[in-house]
Amino acid sequence: MVQYRYTDKATCPPGEWRYKHPITGLLLKHYDYRAFIKAYVNHCLANNIVLTGDWEDELISEMCIQNGWGKLCKPVSLDKVVRRKLSLQAVLSFLNMIKSWAMQVLNGRAAFVSQEEAERRANICAGCPNNVTLQFSCGACMGGVMKLIHGVLGDRKTKNDYALGACLVCSCELKSAVHVPLDVQHNGLNDELKNDFRQITHCWKREGL
Repeated sequence: MVQYRYTDKATCPPGEWRYKHPITGLLLKHYDYRAFIKAYVNHCLANNIVLTGDWEDELISEMCIQNGWGKLCKPVSLDKVVRRKLSLQAVLSFLNMIKSWAMQVLNGRAAFVSQEEAERRANICAGCPNNVTLQFSCGACMGGVMKLIHGVLGDRKTKNDYALGACLVCSCELKSAVHVPLDVQHNGLNDELKNDFRQITHCWKREGL
């Protein structure tokens, strides 16, 4: 698997920063990098598209592939599962996606998996090295995360809740993720993340990929 890194973000590439989103089809473009990134994040949040901990690096890699910027893009080989950075933005994007889905469940379909299945998943995550503590320095930010978790789960819990934080592969918030059907979570994963999960033989999230 090959990713690309742009050599100098302070330098605008030929023809401006450009990216066509593969899910929505929207073409985003701007000469200012910060303005471009802000527009991208807002577009993802508005369309319930999950941002990973390394979303910015992944975006730049995809732009290099789409636009053919040549020597401005440096190839980086990835031969194993990537432990990504945990960011508040990524965690919130996952929770917003799940909350939006849960509120739209129709026709009597069960919004969540059985308690037995949630316990099985939680037990696996509790002992996984990619499970990290969910902590952010800003109290208000953490409060926002907890409010979203309650909005998604209500009173649902598992015996291992005390040991669940967030996943360093996809940045999902695990207390919520263990209760949500796999097809919903798979819809929020790009091809790179799906490939990573296929390589983690003990992970329940690889099932059905």
